[in-house]
Amino acid sequence: MSLSDVTGLEQLFLSGYVIAHGLIHLIFLFNFHDEEKDVYTGWSGRSWLLDKVIPQKITSYIGKIMWILIALLFVVSGLTILDLLTIDEYLPPLVIIASAIAILAFIFFYDGLSPTPLHWILGVVIDLVLIAFVVIFPNEILILLALLILIWLYGMFVHTKIIPDATSR
Repeated sequence: MSLSDVTGLEQLFLSGYVIAHGLIHLIFLFNFHDEEKDVYTGWSGRSWLLDKVIPQKITSYIGKIMWILIALLFVVSGLTILDLLTIDEYLPPLVIIASAIAILAFIFFYDGLSPTPLHWILGVVIDLVLIAFVVIFPNEILILLALLILIWLYGMFVHTKIIPDATSR
């Protein structure tokens, strides 16, 4: 069973997860400020790498294009898993390209991610898991679902402070 062959509850969960994973990247189009805690959430528009070679304004445009592209590709992937789009043959490349661009964006814009880059590292883990399952284990959908659930639960526990994250030490 490949990504495009899932049905029922697995199909709903996997498509919803992929769509939500894509949409969360849209938070990086902004840099929200919580005045009470004096904490920013999102992306500052800066890059530790690109700002050295191109103007910061162009870096900001490149980043915004990447964040939108990532969201779009993951949403299209999720809609394909849900059978709302009939482009099944393009599903594996869509997931790989979306994940690869997301990983590159994390690397390029690492220092501009708020509150800290470690708050967003689970996104990179999800991208790596998706690539691994599309490329290496395309028929192991139940294992993929289990891993995605575990990653989500870990993220929920860290953000609700049930499990302290590395930035709270």
